[in-house]
Amino acid sequence: MLLKLKPSSPRLPVLVRVFGDHTDEVIDRDSEETISLQLHEVGFGAEILGTFTNGRVEAWIHMRPLKPQEMCERGNAACIARRLADFHAADVKDISRKPQVFQRILKWLDQAAHMTYPDANKQNAKEAKDFQAMRSEILELQQICEKLECPVVFSHNDLLSGNVMIPHEGTPELEALQQGQVDSSTMQFIDFEYGSYNYRGYDFANNWCEYAGFQGDYSRYPDEKQQALFVTNYLQQQGNPSPSKEEVQQLVKESNVLALVSHQFWGTWSFIQARYSAIDFNYMGYSTIRWNEYYKRKADFLAPVQSS
Repeated sequence: MLLKLKPSSPRLPVLVRVFGDHTDEVIDRDSEETISLQLHEVGFGAEILGTFTNGRVEAWIHMRPLKPQEMCERGNAACIARRLADFHAADVKDISRKPQVFQRILKWLDQAAHMTYPDANKQNAKEAKDFQAMRSEILELQQICEKLECPVVFSHNDLLSGNVMIPHEGTPELEALQQGQVDSSTMQFIDFEYGSYNYRGYDFANNWCEYAGFQGDYSRYPDEKQQALFVTNYLQQQGNPSPSKEEVQQLVKESNVLALVSHQFWGTWSFIQARYSAIDFNYMGYSTIRWNEYYKRKADFLAPVQSS
C-alpha cells in the first residue's frame, strides 16, 4: 500500500509504504533497504526518512511514472538506456555479487509446487502445470547463460514503466530531458525490491518485455532496429562513442536470451502472487502468458547464440 502524506507548509509531502502480508515470500526487505540506501547516495530512488515494522517513509519524488506505451518511444527508450548505463555502474556492497536470478526462480518454483490454493480454480490451474518440465527448462537456460559469460552488474530487475519516473509537463526538467539531459533530476528509477547482481542484458530484456504491458501484447517487443538503438545509447553512455556493429549485435543477442529468463522469472513469481497477493489481478493467467511467450520465443532467441 502506498500513501502520500501532505503535512502543513513548509513541510514537504512524504510517501508511506506499507508492505503487504506475505510479501517476504518474494522480497528480502532487509536487502532491499540496504540496496535502497546505497542507490540513493548515487542518485537513484527516494531518500528513506524512516522505517517501521512493516513499512517505511520516503521523501516524495515530484515526477510521474511512464506509461507502458511511452517506454518504447524513441526518445524515452534512448534515455532509459543511458540512465541504465549509470545505474549499472553502481557499486552496491553487502550483498552477493553473483547472479541471483535462477536461484530465485527455482526457489519460487519449489514453493509453488508444494503450495495449496484455497481458491479451487487456482488449485486446478496449478495442478495442470508440469513443474518438472518447467524446472528442466530453467536449468537448461541457466547453463546457457553461464556459457555466455555475460558481464555481471548490479541490476534493477523490474524496470517496468511504473518504475521509471520523468518530470511533469511544463517543467524545466522535462524540457531538459527532451533535449537529452539524463540524470537524477530528469529521470529516476524507483522500487528496488528485486534488485541484485545479474547478467548485464537482463535489465534490457526485462524492460523490452514490459512494452507488452500486463495484457501481454508481445507484438510490441522491440525489433532489431529498436534494440540496436537502445544498446547503442547504453554503450555510448558508458564512454564508447562509436560502438561497432559487432558489439551492438552481441549485446542484443545476449539480451534476447535473457528475455527468456525474464519470462521464467515473472511466470514463476506469479504462482506465489496468485496465492498471497490481495491485488485483484489474474496472476495465474499472467503466469500462463509469460510461460507461453517463453516457449514461443525460445528457439528464435537461442539460435543466434547457439550457432556462434
